Amino acid sequence: MERFRGIALAAALLMALGSAGCMGLTTPGTGSGSPGGDSLEISVSPSTLGFGSVVDGTTASQTITITNTGTASVTVSSVTLSGTTFTITGVSTPLTIGAGQSVTFTVSFKPSGTSTASGTISITSNAENFAVDLSGTGVAADPTISANTSSLSFGNVTVNTSASQPVVLTNTGNANLNITSVSASGAGFSASGGSNVTLAPNQSTSVTVTFDPTAAGSVTGGLTIKSNATNTPSVQLTGAGVSAAKHSVALNWNAASGAIGYFVYRGTTNGGPYAKVVPSMDGSSSYTDGNVSDGQTYYYVVTSVSTSQVESAYSNQVSVTIPNTN
Repeated sequence: MERFRGIALAAALLMALGSAGCMGLTTPGTGSGSPGGDSLEISVSPSTLGFGSVVDGTTASQTITITNTGTASVTVSSVTLSGTTFTITGVSTPLTIGAGQSVTFTVSFKPSGTSTASGTISITSNAENFAVDLSGTGVAADPTISANTSSLSFGNVTVNTSASQPVVLTNTGNANLNITSVSASGAGFSASGGSNVTLAPNQSTSVTVTFDPTAAGSVTGGLTIKSNATNTPSVQLTGAGVSAAKHSVALNWNAASGAIGYFVYRGTTNGGPYAKVVPSMDGSSSYTDGNVSDGQTYYYVVTSVSTSQVESAYSNQVSVTIPNTN
């Protein structure tokens, strides 16, 4: 009985020692090797960085953020880059990031040529290590230009007066557009604005086209645009100069009681017949006739229209002789 009792005590002692050993191997807290029970954790965003298509010789930039998601400070010992067309700015190591804090740095891609490039950013810390894959493609510069219209029609414009219309030019390419000059051809046409202008992709500028005829007759022309674009838009210009009326006849009369409007009649024979100068009724008690010819005598009468749409008899006749213009 004494022998068995000694074995039991030894077993109890062994169990006690085993239990104490297990407690000694337990690491307090939730961290990965961090002191005092704090956790060492970081996250990196984005996990991959794609620049897409970038014009050869230009630079595109994006950012990467390292965030301390643990409860203890983390030391980033190195941020290294592979890939000759990529660069890093805004970060210096070694770098300590406090719990809950973030650090952001810039990655730039400047392609040399029109090929696809790749690279990697390696981030080493006492918490975790990350690798961010980089990619981008260089494309050829291709500035192109578009106009909001292919033609401008000015219609009839009185000689020695002017009319203007705009043309909007837009850079529809992927690189800066340099417009050196914009000019108009055709008698009486001119252009202002749009010269010596640089437009980034999707930017626009306005050109004012003016038609100022110096003689009667139809005119055609065009807009000439010189730039570094790989295309040239065509804008056709048309207009007609018309002579100004040399004379006009101004008529006025006393308003008739109860009249809602008047008709003006004109003839070239004393006493008629007469024809309406305009087909619609005029509510005013005056009228100017600008469609007259030199040396011609005109005879005018007026009628009034009542509220019941009844037209009166002719008024007394007046005559006007248009002088000849040398």
